[in-house]
Amino acid sequence: MRRTAVLVALGALLLLFFVIALWPARVAVGWLVPGGASLAGVSGTVWDGSAARVRVGIMDVGALKWEARPLSFLTGSPTWRLEASRPDGFARATVKILGAQSVAVTDLDLGTTLDAVSSWINLAGTRGNVSARVDEVALEDGRLTSLAGRVVVDSLQPIGLRDVDLGAIQIDIPGGQSGPYVGTVTALSGPLRIDQGRVEVQPDGKFVVDGLVAAQPDAPDMIVQGLEFLGAADARGFRQFRHQGSL
Repeated sequence: MRRTAVLVALGALLLLFFVIALWPARVAVGWLVPGGASLAGVSGTVWDGSAARVRVGIMDVGALKWEARPLSFLTGSPTWRLEASRPDGFARATVKILGAQSVAVTDLDLGTTLDAVSSWINLAGTRGNVSARVDEVALEDGRLTSLAGRVVVDSLQPIGLRDVDLGAIQIDIPGGQSGPYVGTVTALSGPLRIDQGRVEVQPDGKFVVDGLVAAQPDAPDMIVQGLEFLGAADARGFRQFRHQGSL
């Protein structure tokens, strides 16, 4: 009798496993996709599938492919490897579900235009390219619980300065912080010099970028004149700058 019960239980577990493994992704979307997100052209299963188009709020993510890490389900932290692509860029990341309101993203590689991410960060009218390597970012109840990585913006053209290329600017946020998340801002190329560049991101997503900025000796007159609006320069020719916003 006991052996029969064990076999029945084992059979039920195997049946459940295969039902989940073959669960059509187009059916699972209604259960798993959070509000504000929509998927079209869904095919495959929750383990290995794709969507022809994904939107999150007003942002068009593009086409999406996903592949589950089966062993992660045994530890109670379901994990997927995601890859999004669109004509102007790509994104790849590992996403782990830690709880009902908790998610962690690791090994995020991204390359696209600033226009593509302008709905997440208020950069309307600003042109350029952005690449990122985010080691980790985690959210719990909508608040950041970890953040570390590097972002590079190049061919930067702020609104109102269409004919001026500000070059490349790099932001580095080291790991091991519990918030706020503080990093450095560096000018890699272009007509600007940045000193004491600093970024600070709060757990609620609000951020501040500040430091000192000066024009390179060969900077265009438009840049030199534009920096004068920041106020008086110090003895080295640097002026204070500050920008704040929210993710």
